[in-house]
Amino acid sequence: MGDGGQRLRALGTAGHRRSAPLLAVAFLLVTACAGDRELRKEDAEHQLPSAATRFFAVAYDQMVERYAEPVTPSTLAESGLGNLGKIDPRISVRRSGERIEVSADRRLAVALQAPPADDVYRWARLTVAAINAGREHSLALREASSNDVYQVVMDGAVRALDQHSRYSSPDGARDNRALREGFGGIGVTIDGESDDVRIAAVMSRSPAASAGLQADDRIARIEGEMTRGMSSRDIVRRLRGPIGAPVTIDVLRTGKEGLLAFTIVRALVVPQTVTYRRDGDVAHIKITGFNGRTAERTVEALTTARKEIGRDIKGIVLDLRGNLGGLFEQSVTVADIFLDHGRIVTTRSRHRAAVQIVEASPGDPGENLPVVVLINGNSASAAEIVAAALQDNGRALAIGTTSFGKGSVQTVIGLPNEGELAITWAHYYSPAGYTPQNLGVNPAICTAANDDAAAPVIEAVRAGRAAPAVSMAEWRAADYRDKERSQALRARCAPNGREREIDYEIAKRLLQEPGLYSSALRAAQVAARVN
Repeated sequence: MGDGGQRLRALGTAGHRRSAPLLAVAFLLVTACAGDRELRKEDAEHQLPSAATRFFAVAYDQMVERYAEPVTPSTLAESGLGNLGKIDPRISVRRSGERIEVSADRRLAVALQAPPADDVYRWARLTVAAINAGREHSLALREASSNDVYQVVMDGAVRALDQHSRYSSPDGARDNRALREGFGGIGVTIDGESDDVRIAAVMSRSPAASAGLQADDRIARIEGEMTRGMSSRDIVRRLRGPIGAPVTIDVLRTGKEGLLAFTIVRALVVPQTVTYRRDGDVAHIKITGFNGRTAERTVEALTTARKEIGRDIKGIVLDLRGNLGGLFEQSVTVADIFLDHGRIVTTRSRHRAAVQIVEASPGDPGENLPVVVLINGNSASAAEIVAAALQDNGRALAIGTTSFGKGSVQTVIGLPNEGELAITWAHYYSPAGYTPQNLGVNPAICTAANDDAAAPVIEAVRAGRAAPAVSMAEWRAADYRDKERSQALRARCAPNGREREIDYEIAKRLLQEPGLYSSALRAAQVAARVN
């Protein structure tokens, strides 16, 4: 998941630090391959910067060291270089026996001796040599920035791993860190579809809220500079900054004449991932992702619901539809909020540090409330951990469609160019013993084949005719590596990315009839037993 908590990120960073001295030694000991000697004669302006070798060496080293399955730097480099055609289709790189051949317009430009398959540093040097050879014969490659070249090659390299591992450029890495950990800002959301710079929302308890900014205010100036013509990214960059540093903005407000001036001191802003609304005697808690504050804000939402609804509260609709995941440790903590005992998740990997069994502990505010979890085809990764943990422990009913099917945990590693790698270093297994990888979570009540009427589903539950589309015994027995079989099982409760009202209506009706909820929960537990 995108994942990996603070402990996982710390391990990735430590691995990065270990790489530096190894690279220094390798530079002295490794002799140049034939392609390197030839390329030293070429114009420097056509070549990647000297830091490029270190970038690829660190990247390959970390993928080889951290990936959940064994992989060689030769596999990564060949897959990465094969992607150069994305910049210029005239350029191709392929292996021919013991040589890596770079061709332009189908004519051989240079042939480089392939190093031993497991030699990280020499494959990094070859990668740079091959790119530089391509740049000598391609204007498009020469005009591409170093970071653009890194992106294309690394996209190809991670493709040799799996569909969930990824490389992010420096800009993308900064955005990812902001989503996971927060950033120095004022706490507003900008409407990207608006012709002017309109504030779409103001976070509660944020510096912007304390200063008096309101939704629909239009930001006319930032630090005295007109915002007209600025891109959304430029606006965001100017509003963010060091925590404790002030920023001055001028806004236009409907019903007020002239500009309103605000000087706002930036604070740590962590994107809001949890919202709560009361629906009579039911609490609807929506979690859109898992960042560094999700568990804390889930507790806050539960506390508010208990206080607002009081003894009349019938239960919680925990809405994980559209939740693509986030931090592993936060998902585990959120599941624990609703469990007083039982296994939450197990992770497996070739790395001892990535293997763990996580059990729930008592003493959390959601433990004695009835729960229904809503999932759909866009509920992934960390969201699937929570849904599976609650359903497999008989603690909640999952309603909706089969979820996304991402059963892997990623560790995030910083790179020398300030980009980052998120690579799979473990697979996780639900308490029932299956991994959602390529499979997903199997809802106890499937709504995929239903129209927008909740009544027939409720009547089926009342009559004891509601059952999962696939038995849990079949689900557990599926091998995630058998994609054809996994797809066939998923199709029986076909994933759907829509957030349909029928799912919520069924959940609400079940919670408002405690007897019906209890019988549905018992039926789901019976269906989950393995004979």
